Amino acid sequence: SSSSSSSSGPTVTALPLAWSRPSVRDLLSSVGRSSRGFDYVLNCDCVYEPLYGDCWRELADVIDELLRVNPECVSLTSVERRTADGVDRFLDRMRCSPHVGSVERVNVDERNRIELYVTRGVI
Repeated sequence: SSSSSSSSGPTVTALPLAWSRPSVRDLLSSVGRSSRGFDYVLNCDCVYEPLYGDCWRELADVIDELLRVNPECVSLTSVERRTADGVDRFLDRMRCSPHVGSVERVNVDERNRIELYVTRGVI
């Protein structure tokens, strides 16, 4: 999603995205944000290997690409922790990505096993 300021205030737009670096560049171009990227990126319950396989690798690449374009972008990732979910591998890949400066767990709902992570670029 993207936000921008106008005379009527900030706007937020939700946009779909195929998980690949070329799709990131195509999306940014289509919305006129090729050089400045997005301010915020949200993803929720996108990492769960029994259902989605290891496509968390592509998600990590997409987040890394968005942070390459805009190192000040903030990526928010919400996950539900389950057996063999692949979340730890996703987080390890994020932390090793070249344009990722930090991955921080900022909230835990232990009752529902929900964790929220903030990923920031290299500034």
